[in-house]
Amino acid sequence: MGQNAAMNITNHPVRIALAVGAIGLLVAACGGGSGGTQWTFAPVPSTAPAGSPSSSGPAPSAGGSPQASPASSPAGSAPASAEASPQASGAAGEVIELVETASVQIVQEGQPVTALTVKSGETYTFRVTNEAGFPHNFYIGPQADLAANNVTGLPGIPDFNEGTQEFQYTVTDETASLEFACTLPGHYPSMNGTFTVEP
Repeated sequence: MGQNAAMNITNHPVRIALAVGAIGLLVAACGGGSGGTQWTFAPVPSTAPAGSPSSSGPAPSAGGSPQASPASSPAGSAPASAEASPQASGAAGEVIELVETASVQIVQEGQPVTALTVKSGETYTFRVTNEAGFPHNFYIGPQADLAANNVTGLPGIPDFNEGTQEFQYTVTDETASLEFACTLPGHYPSMNGTFTVEP
């Protein structure tokens, strides 16, 4: 009977092809690819009060790291808002959501962002998502410092490879002279913008 079964299978190349195809589909459906499965979804808005850690991990302080205190920030390093953002109404605790891309741009709702309008005295949460698959960062500071990748003491998000990071920033009148940017080598020219500060 063993010989008959072997002959039966070899006499049906269509069955063999179907069996191999079914096995291939099972392997693919079970995550057999080398890159693994990645899900992309909009972050759930945080209901935590401003200044408290969010569900996406600890938020760095205005000094740019979880350990820094707001008092260690340079003048004018208070939070700001996004011009193109429908969420940037200036109310306390407003969230500005930005995405840093593989095309080395900062975008919001699919559009490049080169200017953000914010209100003086308001605190904003900058929620920045890196979708590039390589490192980006996000800082607020003087143009010369950002262009030179001199981010020591500046508020923002250090280099990160993927996911979403956030920090709070309080806008001052001096924010109008500052910029936001990714400061990694080669990124600044296409990943920077200015602030317009409203009273």
